[in-house]
Amino acid sequence: MIHAMLPLMRSVRSILLCILCSSFIFSCSDKDDTPPFLTVKPERLHLASTASQAVVNISTNAVEWSATASPSASGWLTIQKREKDITVSVTENLDENTREGEITIKAGNLTEVVEVVQMGQTPVILVSSNSFTVSADGGMLTLEITSNTRYEMVIPQEAQSWITVLEGVRAAGMVKSEYELDIAWNSADVERKAEITIKQTDGNISEKVSIIQKAQEGYTGGSANDILDDIRVPVSSATASSFQPGEGIEKSVDGDYSTIYHSNWNNSAPDYFPITIDYHFQDQESIDYLIYHPRTSGWNGHFKEVEIWASTQSDPAFEKMMDFDFMGSGSATKVVFDAPVIEPKTIRFVVKSGAGDGQGFAACAEMEFYRFNPDNFNPLSIFTDMTCSELKPGITMKEIEQIPGNLFRNIALYLYNGTYPGEFRIQEYRAWPHPDAWARENKTSTLSLLDNPTGMTVAKDEDLVVFVGETGGYPISLKIQNLDLPGGDGYDNASYYPLSPGINKLKARNEGLIYLFYHTPDYETAPKIKVHFATGKVNGYYDSQKHGPEDWPRLLNQAVAKYFDVLGAYAHLTFPTQDFRQYAATNGPELIDSYDDLVRLEAEFMGLMKYNRPTVNRAYFHVMYHSYMYATSYRTAYHSGTTSAILSLNSLRAEPWGPAHELGHTFQTRPGFLWRGMTEVTNNLHSLYVQTQWGNISRIESENLDRFNNRYEKAYYNSFIQNIPHPGEEDVFCKLVSLWQLQLYFAEARGLVDVYKDLYEMVRISPNKATAGEQQLEFVKMMCEITETDLTGFFHKWGYLSPYDEIIDDYGTGRFLITQEQIDEVVAEIKAKNYAPLTEKLEYICDSNVDYFKNRWQVKEGTATANGTTIVMTGWENVVAYEVYQGDDLLFVSNKSKFTIDQKYNDSIVVYALSYDGNRTKVNF
Repeated sequence: MIHAMLPLMRSVRSILLCILCSSFIFSCSDKDDTPPFLTVKPERLHLASTASQAVVNISTNAVEWSATASPSASGWLTIQKREKDITVSVTENLDENTREGEITIKAGNLTEVVEVVQMGQTPVILVSSNSFTVSADGGMLTLEITSNTRYEMVIPQEAQSWITVLEGVRAAGMVKSEYELDIAWNSADVERKAEITIKQTDGNISEKVSIIQKAQEGYTGGSANDILDDIRVPVSSATASSFQPGEGIEKSVDGDYSTIYHSNWNNSAPDYFPITIDYHFQDQESIDYLIYHPRTSGWNGHFKEVEIWASTQSDPAFEKMMDFDFMGSGSATKVVFDAPVIEPKTIRFVVKSGAGDGQGFAACAEMEFYRFNPDNFNPLSIFTDMTCSELKPGITMKEIEQIPGNLFRNIALYLYNGTYPGEFRIQEYRAWPHPDAWARENKTSTLSLLDNPTGMTVAKDEDLVVFVGETGGYPISLKIQNLDLPGGDGYDNASYYPLSPGINKLKARNEGLIYLFYHTPDYETAPKIKVHFATGKVNGYYDSQKHGPEDWPRLLNQAVAKYFDVLGAYAHLTFPTQDFRQYAATNGPELIDSYDDLVRLEAEFMGLMKYNRPTVNRAYFHVMYHSYMYATSYRTAYHSGTTSAILSLNSLRAEPWGPAHELGHTFQTRPGFLWRGMTEVTNNLHSLYVQTQWGNISRIESENLDRFNNRYEKAYYNSFIQNIPHPGEEDVFCKLVSLWQLQLYFAEARGLVDVYKDLYEMVRISPNKATAGEQQLEFVKMMCEITETDLTGFFHKWGYLSPYDEIIDDYGTGRFLITQEQIDEVVAEIKAKNYAPLTEKLEYICDSNVDYFKNRWQVKEGTATANGTTIVMTGWENVVAYEVYQGDDLLFVSNKSKFTIDQKYNDSIVVYALSYDGNRTKVNF
């Protein structure tokens, strides 16, 4: 029990002073979207019977507000309004009973009421609240008691184990006391209640205060504030042996991540490296670790091999601490020292290599130094290791209850009960190769960096606590990515954070899904790293390699973030959660299987399986909001308006062109099969391959174009009649025809199924030619070599072997030059190989007539009619093309039985039906 003695108070008569109210207008403008608000504190005033005052604080964004007293307070309560509060004055209450009134605060349409209760001469006990509801975590409550009599506080016996009342702080006049009630942590999954009685010591007056403490309702990952921030160690000055004017070393300690230190731009000198960077300190206790923040845009200067040295106040001689390879990473890297540097004087970086052209450079956005906070709880007293994912054997509930702070205590409780939600919070992450390395080796663009989704999401400015197990010295980091960027691409709407073994606490600079970066060349043997996300929310993901189809509805329905990750063996999708629910609610597993198949087919087409060059990283497909579709480094992106097609299984299977086309850009093998003018051509071989492998009609066969039946007809016209050289063809689909014909003829009609697999491999292993013209001619040579066929006639026909000298605009302008001398040299080299001659009309093969070539069928005659410019063939069989002549001039070529020529048919026009080997049958009308 706690006792208080409150003397009786004298009284005086009361008077009333009313405050005039003024009009009020909210300050709103087109630029201020903050909703109106009004809060008052306190909401209840308990005052002694003597004349006294109290202050009520007002918080509002209204330009003006008003305060008025209720009529029941007339004569004893007055208000004085100031800028941000009101002073409430009451006269002495000489009556026996308490008196009550209200003060109404208005701001625009918002209203708050303050209750005012003044004691009279009769003994009374007033409490600030008759009920409190407390979370399961417990904590401190403030109970204010105002009384003019002696009283005691009675806590029920059964509640004394979880409610502790601390000594009250008595206010002036001895009538008001504040008591701190310490509510213990509730480890049970049931709610508990208690009723405290405040009763008069020598009388019958009493008040009841109800306390309800909520039950444990499942682990939520809160209470990150239980972990104290590590202590930033300030840098007093810094120097560098090389710097670019305007980008000196001071930029790396200015607190601005958008400014950078950069070594001298002229890196041609043979002794450019090593570069020495010194950070100096004054009167600092110690340093435990550093964080290197590379530049946030561009890659020049990302640190690679570095030596780290230190000197101290007691020993100014430098001692080498470690060698560290930052590996040119664009992610922030945390380097923890084996032992703290005590009383540091200088930390020295000897940068031996860095990313960039030539020898490379050295650059840094920010270099930060820290020491561990010694006041943090040591989790090894309870948990088996620093991941805090398993309790030590024999840990009891009593020991768990004694853990300070809610975070570790709640983790321990749910582990103890076997109910900790560890499916995504606690995972072991495997290492991956960096996609840059694979791309360099295979001469492609880059696949995904996001192969380790965590299934976690975090809010902006939320403290994220991550426990990391042993890393074996491998650097790992986090990316928090928010794709929600209206009018833009959210892939780079992100922030990055280094991780190190043990406790990592960081403040999220943006909201989003969390991905773990763990990339290393020895990814096949690097250890898995256990990581525990103690805070943040579980969003989950679906991975067909670890989840079954039965998991799909559970995982999708429990997602809490706007976006959701779906992964397969080769593909990774991140699109709006609601779109997955709308378009793939019942067939998400089949959808990701189809994307896996799409990626696999493209990789197979280019020989990656045959030549043991597997795509270890996945292909990343994600939503964006400012364009239609595109491919860029590490990903392909799709407008939110396309998701009905992208995420609908039936739509995707019927028309995979978009994602197949964009992924084709990623796989384009450069420069040997991506010379100038071919950016939107060679990728479409992949699109056609996927499209037709999935049983769909070839796009170049099926698309009507004004007077042309399809792209074949238009391509024939442009190349065979207009004689446009291949580099000069502006229709990328017409440019595609000849490339696809090589696949149709050799792979499908003649059984050389590896023709393009071998072509891609030859491009990968051959030295790169310097110019677009040379690259095109080299392609001609390679195709002849791979097929062991003299294809010079075919390539002459399609304009590959035509002199050309023009400026071509293909995502940037450049000269395209092929000379007759170069052509003659290449043709002579091919002829010297004595390859088998091509005796068939390869230039006329198309998707619909492959069987004529495969089975070597000859033409069977039918009939023909002509009506103006339209010619209709009836009953003809096995015709690979119709050639239309006027004299010796070729007027038109078609692969269809009905076509339109440039002029009205007349007797001077002759039409021939061609078989696969070029035999011509004259058509009679």
